[in-house]
Amino acid sequence: MQNLLDLLHGVRRHPWKTAGLVYLSFSALFTLLQAVTFFNAKVKFEGIAYLAGLILASVSFAFWKVWKPSKIDISVGHTNTTIEILFGDLFRMDGIKIISVNEFFDSKLGKPVSEKSLHGIFIKQAFGGHPQSFDAQVDAELSKYPSIDVTSKIYGKNKSYEIGTTVMVSVNNDAYLLFALSKTDTVTCKASSDVTKMWVALHGAWKRARIEAGGHDINIALVGSGLAGLGLPTRDLLNLIILSAITETKTQEITRKIRIVLHRDRFEDLDLRDVRSHWKEL
Repeated sequence: MQNLLDLLHGVRRHPWKTAGLVYLSFSALFTLLQAVTFFNAKVKFEGIAYLAGLILASVSFAFWKVWKPSKIDISVGHTNTTIEILFGDLFRMDGIKIISVNEFFDSKLGKPVSEKSLHGIFIKQAFGGHPQSFDAQVDAELSKYPSIDVTSKIYGKNKSYEIGTTVMVSVNNDAYLLFALSKTDTVTCKASSDVTKMWVALHGAWKRARIEAGGHDINIALVGSGLAGLGLPTRDLLNLIILSAITETKTQEITRKIRIVLHRDRFEDLDLRDVRSHWKEL
């Protein structure tokens, strides 16, 4: 059923491409078969069955070209863990959700937390945009971690924590892990990160997830692709997250299923078949 839905999605997104592929493949097959009959008069391609076969083959080829799966599984060798990659809504997934934040664990929407970031969406959806209860849980968790006071920061909180610091927040029986991924400019509130910071940050997130999972699924978005973007292409960023998850799993199991949830706006950037083939070859 999911494959059929993915096919329909592909045809709806590329109707003219689908029609063009049908035409091109039909023309190519027709020309090829006519060439066969030209060189061998005993071979005949004619009739309704012949035409139906050409149409079926042409449509099948076009559908195969525009279809892309919306979900794949990657088994981590010599472990019991599967990494599932799919397009969907992180907040609708079962299990613990991992969300990246800045090193101040800010909560004020606007500056310094953009309402369009996953962090901002989380505060709006889970706390109605009012961060008081969010801050109460986060501050209680952060009390056991060392911090640095940054008095030059104009907006939001002033206590800075190490990249990779991870806290747990519970909302309506759902558990969320918030981990520090990005550094924030103290004046403009512009967040930034890089590959090294991301690797360290993910290590901290997986370490806490290993403690808290308790057999539950772990869900993580395409972190590093938003306002604190690393500047990597979507596939490279996804591969970095996969590599981090595999490396941590091979060190010590985190949980049986790790789910990387991609937003639909990344659908055209990726063919998950290529991602699966890449990791099967390693």
